[in-house]
Amino acid sequence: MAKRPITVFVVDDHQLVREGLLALLRAEERTVPVGEARGGREAMDAIPELDPDVALVDVVMPGLSGIETTRWIKEHHPRTEVVALSEQHGEAYQREAFEAGARAYLMKEAGFAQLCEAICSAARGDYYLAGAQGRDVVAEYAKPWVARLKPGGLITPREQEIAVLLADGYSSKEAAAILNISVRTADTHRTSLMRKLDARNLADVVKYCIRKGLVGV
Repeated sequence: MAKRPITVFVVDDHQLVREGLLALLRAEERTVPVGEARGGREAMDAIPELDPDVALVDVVMPGLSGIETTRWIKEHHPRTEVVALSEQHGEAYQREAFEAGARAYLMKEAGFAQLCEAICSAARGDYYLAGAQGRDVVAEYAKPWVARLKPGGLITPREQEIAVLLADGYSSKEAAAILNISVRTADTHRTSLMRKLDARNLADVVKYCIRKGLVGV
């Protein structure tokens, strides 16, 4: 059975760049573009509803930066992996991108074949950075993000809201309606929450909320 194409969302403040990337992604059988945004604020509105597999995010944008946008995506819609696109050389930018949660970092001067490789790697949950030192840089700076995904990792504000609603007896569908997010997004946050708490069932979520003083006994 053929694999379904990777859904991709493009975030870049330059219209010509967005249009070029969207055209290339449409012509590639492994990818299908599902939306675009001129900046981080627009991406925050669109990504939870469109639920892309991968977001291509320009690192340097006016307003909300690509690093801040990446951090928001990984905290509020962790299913979407991020490929950071940049004109900036240097380890500092790479470090910031990976520590914010990006799966791949690619220079805008790269070819489309390389971009496809980065997208496919990110969609598989693998890290990608071109160059001889890529593996070493990824290993060093991706560790903080990987650690957050393990049991006991940082619970985001949205996951805490989901925890309280689950502890109060609401279903994922009901929690989604209350928080004005899609059911799929609510389920994503629920899965992430359960993993981070190493919770076996909802009773463990209730215990967490009681320990934190989020709900009454």
